[in-house]
Formats: sequence, C-alpha cells, structure tokens
Amino acid sequence: MSWWQQEARIHRIIAHLDNGGARDLGYTSVAGLVADIARCTGPEMKKLVKRALVTNPSQGIDGAEIPAAAPLVGDAAREGAISPEHVDKIVRVLEKIPATTPVEDREFAERSLVELARKAGTSEISKLGKEILGYLDPDGPEPRDTAEPRRALHVHQRKDGSAKFDGYLDPISAAKTLALLDPLATPRAGESDGTVVRSRAARYGDAFMEIVALAASHPESPNRSGGRADLIVTIPLADLKAELGKACLDMVTDITASEARILACDCRIIPMMLDGKGQPLEVGRAKRLVTEAIRYMLAMRDKGCAFPGCSRAPRHCEAHHVVAWAHGGLTEVGNLVLLCAHHHRLLHRSDWTLRMVNGLPEFTPPDFIDPWRRSRTNHHTAQPRAA
Repeated sequence: MSWWQQEARIHRIIAHLDNGGARDLGYTSVAGLVADIARCTGPEMKKLVKRALVTNPSQGIDGAEIPAAAPLVGDAAREGAISPEHVDKIVRVLEKIPATTPVEDREFAERSLVELARKAGTSEISKLGKEILGYLDPDGPEPRDTAEPRRALHVHQRKDGSAKFDGYLDPISAAKTLALLDPLATPRAGESDGTVVRSRAARYGDAFMEIVALAASHPESPNRSGGRADLIVTIPLADLKAELGKACLDMVTDITASEARILACDCRIIPMMLDGKGQPLEVGRAKRLVTEAIRYMLAMRDKGCAFPGCSRAPRHCEAHHVVAWAHGGLTEVGNLVLLCAHHHRLLHRSDWTLRMVNGLPEFTPPDFIDPWRRSRTNHHTAQPRAA
C-alpha cells in the first residue's frame, strides 16, 4: 500500500470521527480532536482535516448519509492514483465554482480535473482549473443598473431548536458586516495545544455568535432584560446537579441538563415557585451570579480565555465555575475562570479537568491526548508561583 493510500485511510477515520465520534469525546468538531491528539495546529494539519471531510461522506442530523463534496477525488485518492497535493489543488478549484452552477457542470469539472491529475502534475491542475472557472464565469454578469439596496434574512427553526439561516446583503451592507466578521473569523495563529482547527464556515459561525453576544451585553440591547441576554431555562435543581434529564429553553425547546449547567455558569437567576402541576405561583427578582466587578477582576487575572493555547479576549469569554454553582460552588474570583464559548463547552463535555493552583487555573488533558496527564496553563495567565 502506497503512502498516498495510507493517508486516504486516515481520511476515512477522520471522517468517521466527524460523524459523531468527536462529539462523544466532548469536541464540537473533529478538527479540534485531531489537533489535540497530534498537538499540532499548523497548515498541514488543517489541510489533512479538510481533505478528509471533503472526500468522504458525512452524516446529517437524522443519521442519513450526505454524499462527499468531491467523491471522484476521494475515489482516486483511495486508489493511490493522485497525491494529497493533487487533492488540495482540485478542491481549491471546486470551491471557487459558484453554488448556482448546474450539478452536471460541477461533476464534469471534477471528473476532468481528476482524469488530468492521474497523469499530470499539480501545476497543470491549476492551469486547467483556471480554464474551467473562466468557462463557468464564476463572477457572473455585471449588473445592468443600480438597484435599490436589498437585504433579506430567512430563518428556518427546526424541531430540535436549531436554526438555519439564508439571506442576501447588498454590497454596502455586506462590506459593513464583513468588516465586523472578518477580524473575529481569522484562523487562530500562534496557538499551541487546545487550539481548534475550524473550517471557514465554522469560523464565521463562531464570529457571528461573538457579535451576537457583544450586542446582547450592550446596555441598550433590545432583549428582554438589557445587559447580557436572558434565556429562560426551567429544570428541577436535582436534575441540574446530576446533569441528568432535560431542561426547557425559553419555554419551548428541550435541551439536556448538561447544556443547562453550561448556561448556569454565567447567567441571571430568576427564582420561580411552581405548583404540583408545574404552574408558576411566584416569581422572584432576577439576580446575576457573576457581577461586573467580578468580571473585571477575572479579566485582569486571566487576560482572556484561560484554556491552554487560546487567545480570545475577555469580552468574548464567559465565566466558568470551577466547582459548579449547582453543587454549592461560590461565585467568587477564586472559583471562577474566563473561557471562550468553545472551551467552556469542551470543559463541560469532555474529560479535560480544571483546578486552581495558587490562585491560577491549571488544565489537565484526557489520557488519550497525554497518557501522563500533565497539567497545562495558558501563557498569558501563567505567572511565577511559589515553590
């Protein structure tokens, strides 16, 4: 078996983990799992994960198989007929084909590129790719007139509470939006262990949610409470402590008790007394767990996300209770750590552990990442410590 075929086998394993295996280990993406196991986040790691996901089928929410984006490329790679560099070149061309292109034209483009790659070098792939893209006219025709600015956002909320967005922005609106998104969606350069290698779509999805979080925290935000947005989560206290059962989000959507516990780390608590039939009898006054004064102190100490290798700024972080609030953990600086949304979820859902040592956070990875389970800190929170 050739080296090219060996890598194609690794692609299959990575794609299989992406279909649920990574989430079972607490990771939101297989890229994060691969990055932590290999302790490498360079360009080659990103290319490996991208090749795996684009050349192998994936799995939908309902378990149905979704065909690979580049199935012919995957077949040729598994035969050992084309190299990983060929795969990268072909995929780069396919990504530039506009979504409005007919399926048969897209298939013809992929087939032509694969047939050439079987007998030619990567430079010839680039030349043919330019010809194909020129033929398909990826930029589209120039507009004949200057139409009124057009903006549209279609939101389809699914039964599980998730939402799918689709829309359009006129050029000026798009420029303003991308000016906010682009800086937040840039790959995290210079990060070491714990960094998530994310796809472009995932990076922009994360950036969008960071903007939502910043807008929700503005005092003039139009949400129900002002301040940080409130989500109404109802769950028995016993279930919250045990992370078992289900909770109800905004009175409509079911979420797990584990997800409710993540929300409970940094939220406003509104005590509500219910009768035996679940009907509200009395509603108390909302009280924020983490005050602004505590948040300022955490920002001074942690300087951002405290997870090893992460460089997210304090304004993009949530406060996490080292000893869970539901288990009696105090809301004080010595029991709180700033974490970005991704690493907050990872800490709750995986075997990573956290403890405070001399007033500073230390993280211990699962044994499949480091069999010796050596503790790690983030460089911007690590300070000289007493012996």
